[in-house]
Amino acid sequence: MHNHPSSWYTRIILVVLILAAIILSVFLIRQYQAIKHLGIISTEHMHFADVVRRRSLGTPSAAFIEPWMTFGYISASFHIPVSYLTTTLHIATTTSAYPNVTLGRYARMIATSSAMFVQQVQEAVKNYMSTTR
Repeated sequence: MHNHPSSWYTRIILVVLILAAIILSVFLIRQYQAIKHLGIISTEHMHFADVVRRRSLGTPSAAFIEPWMTFGYISASFHIPVSYLTTTLHIATTTSAYPNVTLGRYARMIATSSAMFVQQVQEAVKNYMSTTR
């Protein structure tokens, strides 16, 4: 009972294709993670845009601010200068990663409640939006 040579070639080709698919998948996942880390794509932004569409008429509301958001993200989303947040919230300019630190992480850095700090940021954003309209 000899296996036909073409069945060996078929098996070899199948194994090679499976290995190529696995290698390509690993490569694509690593590239996606690298691009996401660089901030070129952002699932958080997609989430926030979806929340805004579902809950409002397209105008962002300070009530949508959450601990996962960074100061830079809030600044861009609400068209607020980063310096306004720095001044209003008394953030030390020596804080590492500012404005790319999340509100939750910054709250832990200054030993305060995340919910309380998010509320302070919401108030600062509301105040800014009410004075610029």
